[in-house]
Amino acid sequence: MTDITNLSSVDMAQQIRAGALTATQVLAAHRDRVEAVNGVVNAFVTLDWEAAQIRTAELDHMAAQGRFAGPLHGVPIAIKDVFETKSLRTTYGSKSFETHVPDADALHVKRLRDAGAVIFGKTNTPEFAFSGQTSNPVSGTTRNPHDPAKTVAGSSGGAAAALAAGMTPLADGSDLGGSTRTPAAWCGVVGYRPTSGLIPYDPNPTPFDGLSIPGPMARNVSDLTLMLEVMQGNTMAQPLGYWFEPPSLAKLNAPVEPRKLALSLAPFGASVDPSIQAAIAPVADLCRAVGWQIKEDAPDLAPLLPFGGLIRGLSALGYRDAIQPDMAQASPSFVRACAAGEGLNLQDYIDYRRVRTQVWQATARFFEAHDFALWPTTTGLAFSADQPDHDLPEDWRSVTLTPVMELPSISIPFGTSSDGMPVGLHITGPRGSDAKLLRFARWIERTVSGDIR
Repeated sequence: MTDITNLSSVDMAQQIRAGALTATQVLAAHRDRVEAVNGVVNAFVTLDWEAAQIRTAELDHMAAQGRFAGPLHGVPIAIKDVFETKSLRTTYGSKSFETHVPDADALHVKRLRDAGAVIFGKTNTPEFAFSGQTSNPVSGTTRNPHDPAKTVAGSSGGAAAALAAGMTPLADGSDLGGSTRTPAAWCGVVGYRPTSGLIPYDPNPTPFDGLSIPGPMARNVSDLTLMLEVMQGNTMAQPLGYWFEPPSLAKLNAPVEPRKLALSLAPFGASVDPSIQAAIAPVADLCRAVGWQIKEDAPDLAPLLPFGGLIRGLSALGYRDAIQPDMAQASPSFVRACAAGEGLNLQDYIDYRRVRTQVWQATARFFEAHDFALWPTTTGLAFSADQPDHDLPEDWRSVTLTPVMELPSISIPFGTSSDGMPVGLHITGPRGSDAKLLRFARWIERTVSGDIR
């Protein structure tokens, strides 16, 4: 019999609906897996098996009567520890909130729960998600299941590690500057940052800042889309709206007409490890074989690079003002993020707005000529899990610039680097192209894996 924890979420949901599995069996299999490996990986920081077992019993009773809560009926899911979960501790990785237990779910969490997903634990994050290393004063450091000496990056590192280690079939993450995509790349899973507004972020400490948003994470594109269908949808609670074709699992395998792609093995002037470039390069031949025209190019996002500190600093200060943590107990990573914004003046912000506008106009023109842009998700090899936050060697530009333009972007596994670790292929499309982008990513995934379903 196939190990339940190796099943895809799509298969898992189908088997529960067909009566071949129960939600209780599925949860028990994942509990065994968590208890076997989480001591090494440290992906989960809070677990509540009792509440999860009560929920699976309810779901199994419904299924016995031919009733189902929704498309995720009985599928376990992990929630990042920056999102509110009703009656389940949410620390934000902060000593200021070490005992915080919310009385309501974040909106996307409620949608997942209402669709039948079984929430059993919270995944690790740096404090308030402001670091490229998943470590915090409350819960310590998350380690990579492929090599516990190596990092899972940040900030959705707990989610990526839990997926890669088979501890959960689905997980959510947040992405301000690569926080779903870089962990996904180094853990060999799929991480998605949707067009801003596709998934509501509510409650949101900074609702007019479209940079930090929720995103689904999974082990394949089909599972990710199954989850995304539940999470997405407009709400009056958020000022950022979404008005494009929403992604659909039913249409995920529909063909995408080959047109024009841009491929860069060194995006925005980054110095990319040669073994990562070598892993990504074959995607060109794969796409040309079915008719895609490929040009060595990328949208010109490089003018945004000098404003990285400003962007990060403004987001951190907005979060600090809304959450009001005890800064005397704050982690060095969050303190530094806030400090990056404290020395700014009005002219700095005006300059940023001017350049952002110019880059937006150039990006819009770029995507009139190209359907998607492809490049490596990471520029370097996975560094040590114990590397100090202030001394991380990754460049980050391959993931931090697209959120400023609110561009949907995905990282999917594509080969390995010289250290034997997974490599991520980063695919970006124009704003609102989520449905088409996911179909393209799924086509690449199916072609590489030989999965014709």
